[in-house]
Amino acid sequence: MTMEILERVLKENNVPHDVHFMSDSGWECDPTEMDGVFYSRQNNTIVFTQGSCSDREYEQSEEWEILYAPELIKIGNLEIYPASDVKSYRLNDEFKRELKEAGEFEKYYGIPETEDKYDEIDVRRPLFYGIKSEGKYVGYIGFNGDDNVLEPEIYIFRQYRNKGYGTGVLKRLIDIAFNEGLLKKWREENTENPPPLFVFKKKIIHPSELVSTIRVENDYSRKMMLKCGFHENKEVAAEFLLFIDEKDRESEPAFVRVSEFKLSKDEYLEGQNKK
Repeated sequence: MTMEILERVLKENNVPHDVHFMSDSGWECDPTEMDGVFYSRQNNTIVFTQGSCSDREYEQSEEWEILYAPELIKIGNLEIYPASDVKSYRLNDEFKRELKEAGEFEKYYGIPETEDKYDEIDVRRPLFYGIKSEGKYVGYIGFNGDDNVLEPEIYIFRQYRNKGYGTGVLKRLIDIAFNEGLLKKWREENTENPPPLFVFKKKIIHPSELVSTIRVENDYSRKMMLKCGFHENKEVAAEFLLFIDEKDRESEPAFVRVSEFKLSKDEYLEGQNKK
């Protein structure tokens, strides 16, 4: 924590100058890095925390609002963490549960729903982020691709839809991607000097273009892309088999139609400069 970061956090969150500072690092025998800032507006008190255990304690209380944590992206009451972060440790389980309860597996993945398919789901990947509000998951957002051309992937849990969450989060991450670069964080096996068995690595990537392929009947996603500055590529329209399975070979094949939406870095920055 630096004074520059602290001043920015206080200003962005309209924290009064007479705020009371406290520390809850857990151990302070030696100098320690404060990596969390929580604020109680009711008591006008800020608590600095160290480590995820203390963070989760405050995160579970409605009284405390998280103002800062490493790698946190904040949009209003939404908190966005890399999926590999400890604060996203239950993202996989929550997504599978919500997807099953909504009955949207086949709609989302384009293949028939079976129990074993849920075992293959893993959204804790590089360039994927968990989205929380008041400590509860509302969905996730991620980017697939080769670092230069990325495709956004978004799922907002059913009870949190129609609140503008998907559009707001995508707009913010587009801005970060094209102006600052996205944090790519992943886990690798530590072969040099174990333990630990695994190490986390990260880098900032700067994509030149975002491309999204959307089913034609998905009006919500199409409108969201247009709101976020994408344009529909009229030259690309295709039909794909929904799925191919041995038991279905004698039945009539099912096709889905998709459209492509694109947004380049140059196009985005040019639009920003005109505002």
